[in-house]
Amino acid sequence: LAFILILFSSSISIACPYQSMAEIDKRLESSTTNLSDEKLSRITELRSQGEFFLKSGNVDKSEEILNNALALFKQ
Repeated sequence: LAFILILFSSSISIACPYQSMAEIDKRLESSTTNLSDEKLSRITELRSQGEFFLKSGNVDKSEEILNNALALFKQ
């Protein structure tokens, strides 16, 4: 039972960066998104960095970077 709980909790933490990347992609593709070229470039760069860290196994760093990208949509 403990193994199942550990496996389940680790799959939830890995899903978060994927959800963040999907949210970033959705917002970037949205026709209602009014972003400056500079902000668009920065968000795209952060999204790529977040994906890189996720694929290299650094989930915490990936989440941090992707959260920074999402925050730029609110500024």
